[in-house]
Amino acid sequence: MRIREDDTDLLLYGLDGSNPLGFLAAVGVAIVAEGCWPELRFGWRRTGRGWRPSLQGCGSDEKSFSERLLETLRSAPTTVFDIDNRMPFDAGKFSEALRGAQEGSLAVDRRNVDLLAGMGTEIYPDKRNGQFQDSKLRMVRSGDSAGQGLPFYAKANLEKLNVERVQLTLFDVWDYRDDGYSLRWDPLGDQRYALRWRDPSKSKLADGPGMMLAADCLAIEAMRWFPTLPVGRQAETSGFQRKSRREIYFVWPIWTPMLSTDTVRSLLVLPDLTHDPVDHGSLARRGIQEVYRSQRVQQNQYYSNFLPAHSI
Repeated sequence: MRIREDDTDLLLYGLDGSNPLGFLAAVGVAIVAEGCWPELRFGWRRTGRGWRPSLQGCGSDEKSFSERLLETLRSAPTTVFDIDNRMPFDAGKFSEALRGAQEGSLAVDRRNVDLLAGMGTEIYPDKRNGQFQDSKLRMVRSGDSAGQGLPFYAKANLEKLNVERVQLTLFDVWDYRDDGYSLRWDPLGDQRYALRWRDPSKSKLADGPGMMLAADCLAIEAMRWFPTLPVGRQAETSGFQRKSRREIYFVWPIWTPMLSTDTVRSLLVLPDLTHDPVDHGSLARRGIQEVYRSQRVQQNQYYSNFLPAHSI
């Protein structure tokens, strides 16, 4: 039996703060859970297995928490992902969706408008095809041979998800036994063709590794806190550090105080996180104990991956 320091504390043993997918999934958990538990607090705890997210204000029953989290995910509207199966798509269509989301948004419900802001910006569309500039978190092909991309994958993955997989993802060691559409946010997914032991087009799930459906479904929700904005004529995504045209990193903090989600959201976009060198003294005064950085590498014209992160 796991021993907790606080009966009201819920430690998500399965989510590794040094893994970009684990971190994004933890942020997604906090975003979704806040809708059920408005007094939620979110921090990180160092364990024998590394940094793990800790939640307060949502009880401590793992199964009940997993059930309610999945119920909330499934009941959320898919409006944003129904606009187009591809991403990016026509900037005019995207602009129209933004206006509609803005008119329908409420102070207590900004999901659609925040997700759209996380998907990209309609400012300065691509002159070649008229598509909006999209998020650096879009690391899959804009549209596969069937014309399907991130929006379609997000919906398809959620349809396959069940509470057992949610609970395992949050509270146990990841087994990578799910079959779905990987969004390529886990460095383990960097399985380049030349390094595989067999043709991936002929591989089966048993050949491994598979994916973690719940992690990808929750990480999608984290895009709400990583908007993409125009910087000059170039779209830049919050949380990313560009050192050159091709050298791009995802940077994120690990904090130990139990904070409200509003405070966490502000921590994620602190300019200090991307300073070289990082001023750890300044960040420590804000409760940030560690900063991780993972390079975003582009395998080819279609796909990108994160490399294993390191502490900076």
